[in-house]
Amino acid sequence: MNKNFLIGYGETLTHKVEIKSGGGTKSHPYSPEEGRKRISQQLTNLILKAQNASHIACPNDEIVSKFTLHPSYISKSYYPEAIFDLFNFKDVGSKAVTITPEKWATTRHPEQEITSCIYVAGKKSSFEHLKNELESNSLRKTVLNEIRKLENVSFFSPDEKIKTLVPLRGGKLRLEIALHAGEDDAYIMQSFSKFVSNLDGHIEHERIRRVGNITFMPVVIENGLETRLAEFSYLRVLRSVPKLRYNRPDTIRNISSRPITVSTEDALDPNIKVAIFDGGLGDSHLIKKWVNEHLLTATSTSHPDYLLHGSEVTSAYLFGAVSEGQSTLPQPYTNVDHYRVICPENDSDPDLFDILNDIESVLVGGQYKYVNLSLGPSMPIDDDDVHVWTATLDKHLQSGNILATVAVGNDGDLEQSLNRVQPPSDMVNCLAVGAASSLGSDWKRSPYSCIGPGRSPGVVKPDGVSFGGDTNSLFPLYSPLTNKIVETAGTSFASPFTLRVAAGVDAVTDYDLSPIAIKALMIHHADPGDHAQVEVGWGRFPQSVDEVIYCGDDEATIIYQGLLTQSEHMRAFIPFPEFNLSSDTQLKATFCFAANTDPEHPVHYTKTGLEVVFRPNFFNIRGKNSVPKSDTFFSTSKLYRTEQQLRSDAHKWETCISKKTNFRANTLRDPCFDIYYHARDKGHHPKNGLPQLPYALVVTIKCPGDQRIYNSIVQRYQTLQPIKMKTRVQIKIS
Repeated sequence: MNKNFLIGYGETLTHKVEIKSGGGTKSHPYSPEEGRKRISQQLTNLILKAQNASHIACPNDEIVSKFTLHPSYISKSYYPEAIFDLFNFKDVGSKAVTITPEKWATTRHPEQEITSCIYVAGKKSSFEHLKNELESNSLRKTVLNEIRKLENVSFFSPDEKIKTLVPLRGGKLRLEIALHAGEDDAYIMQSFSKFVSNLDGHIEHERIRRVGNITFMPVVIENGLETRLAEFSYLRVLRSVPKLRYNRPDTIRNISSRPITVSTEDALDPNIKVAIFDGGLGDSHLIKKWVNEHLLTATSTSHPDYLLHGSEVTSAYLFGAVSEGQSTLPQPYTNVDHYRVICPENDSDPDLFDILNDIESVLVGGQYKYVNLSLGPSMPIDDDDVHVWTATLDKHLQSGNILATVAVGNDGDLEQSLNRVQPPSDMVNCLAVGAASSLGSDWKRSPYSCIGPGRSPGVVKPDGVSFGGDTNSLFPLYSPLTNKIVETAGTSFASPFTLRVAAGVDAVTDYDLSPIAIKALMIHHADPGDHAQVEVGWGRFPQSVDEVIYCGDDEATIIYQGLLTQSEHMRAFIPFPEFNLSSDTQLKATFCFAANTDPEHPVHYTKTGLEVVFRPNFFNIRGKNSVPKSDTFFSTSKLYRTEQQLRSDAHKWETCISKKTNFRANTLRDPCFDIYYHARDKGHHPKNGLPQLPYALVVTIKCPGDQRIYNSIVQRYQTLQPIKMKTRVQIKIS
């Protein structure tokens, strides 16, 4: 039987274009005079609170305040840079807030709107200087125009910084602290050390880590002194350190007596590098043909629970779910390096800093293309602050050279807000995996699987779900330690099962697919069914390699891979048959890219973004220099929010967008996407340019029942080529 394969080299249908852009007149909610009076009054209150702040809590006599922008000025072109420069203020971070402004700029507006709250540091005297200028007769026009962009200016109070607190035995608190302190801010760190000492607290200096301009550290202090600690001006957040999350093997567990034979074949492609970070293998000699175990710091000892979890997570990657009646395990697609990062000593590790250090020590080498994490801090993500695990690991994935699958956690059946996806699955550069209840068509989200939304950007979390089992249909896997089939459940197994399919696509094809392209293919082929996006993300990921690499006669799927240059437009033509289509057409497109990140700016977390314009009929142009008419394809309104709305430009900063749209017959003719690479730094124009951006685009054009589509596209576009299979792969490869 002939097979139609995924079509490669879509990037040959792209080229640079020049498109002029223009803007209309800006409407302002406040006149310059209104802005002056409002902010002057607010500064009076801020300065009063600043004067009452303890001197030892304010390094170099500096405080941190909050400048909340009016929603009309959240785009990077309206960043109030002039005020910061004139009064020696520092932008040290930001968060998203939802507000109802005193006035709006337009007559039609929502009741509330999401905007940016900027954390602004400066000397107390600088804030007094700003207030004096606003009240003077010689007020500079620059300041007058900038001040109207602000909705509110206020003091960053200690109680806002305190999150979840869980006292330890003996009346102590073990806290995770985040400071607004970068590489050049040694004076802040020195001042904070003295401040903690004055409170008889202890900083675990050996575990301090810095990501961007945020410094994370564990601090031990007496219960009840947290508010005093939070008075330190540059302290952003404090919380009790969470525990480790992973599936305890006895949570849901049945052991089967049916026999199973372990394969003796070598991995299909031993050159693909895969790492799994977990609890170790122990005496799992039956799978050591394909797995090397590495012991990292302090992991020479272990516990049976950790070894069971680690070996079974690895088995889920090597062999997947064992089907009913199956007597022999399949040939693994790749070998695995298993890193034992969990050990009994880690139970007392504050915020798992040691585990994170071990994981980072491996990733920094850059040798792995695929990585799985079925563990992490046991806590729901927070919109205001990026967790140290997320910030650290996102940094190592931002090159786009690694595809990491991360389990979202098993607290999905808890009450609202506590059931949200857990770090580091909120990374924008990973593939966050929840659990589906079944491999069949009647699947749904497993009740324990954590739900979204993620932060914006990164709002679609989980990215998708895979079979992880539930009480009605457990996940059957081979347990290397017991040499038996075990039935269990958890996102811990859905995650490596997803990675197995992703790496399998790479292993069976003779085509250079980047990790970003593999991620795009997995999301593109995810099936949402009729489930809410907050529960399943983009949908259930393909559960076999076949679902990704094959096309029907009435459809064609094309993969584009390439680089985008900042502030340039690229036009990507969508392959289209030469003949007129007689029936409705389905067009699905998925864009993915890896983004550099700003961990101190959750609301501006991604530094890179894409603006995508769809042109359904490229050759329908009036006049030689006309630009083809555009139409809506991707839409912000299709991305969910719960309590908040999406900010107006949020869509362009998402690292993945995917959409399927139906078009009536003959309304499409040689369609294309115009793609523009945006860049920002701390929410405004970057002072230095960003490097070229690796991207992947997957497009499927389908005309149900028309068996000419695939062959027509392959014949018309000679630069496109169906991908080839490796010679060792038989027709049935799943």
